[in-house]
Amino acid sequence: MNLAQRKSLSEINVTSLVDVILVLLIIFMITSPLMQVGLKVNLPRASSKPIETKDNVTITIQKDATVTIDSKRIPLSALPEELSKAASGGKMGILVRADQAVPYGAVVKVLDIARKSGIAKIGLVTEIDEEARRR
Repeated sequence: MNLAQRKSLSEINVTSLVDVILVLLIIFMITSPLMQVGLKVNLPRASSKPIETKDNVTITIQKDATVTIDSKRIPLSALPEELSKAASGGKMGILVRADQAVPYGAVVKVLDIARKSGIAKIGLVTEIDEEARRR
């Protein structure tokens, strides 16, 4: 059989494509809840719109005033150095997740350190208050 007599197959085998997509969908459905594992923080509620979280460093202040940066626990004294690294690494700003039981002074101290480290954009993370939003 020579090349001129061969018939070209121009159809795509959709069955295998659908199988691959379904497997990927199942993998993402299983792994996405596992990726949301974080620190348990009782965030205050607000009715504001959500903000973009990409290109931001997340600082979490837990009830016992423990500070973590992107799931890495650090002492408060090392916070300026870590934030300076993040600012020079191309991160745009920070998001502060503070438990509502944390004293206001601890949150202000973290915000002050962030400002002195050269972070220009600071956001405070809250939970969505659905009741206030409906009104």
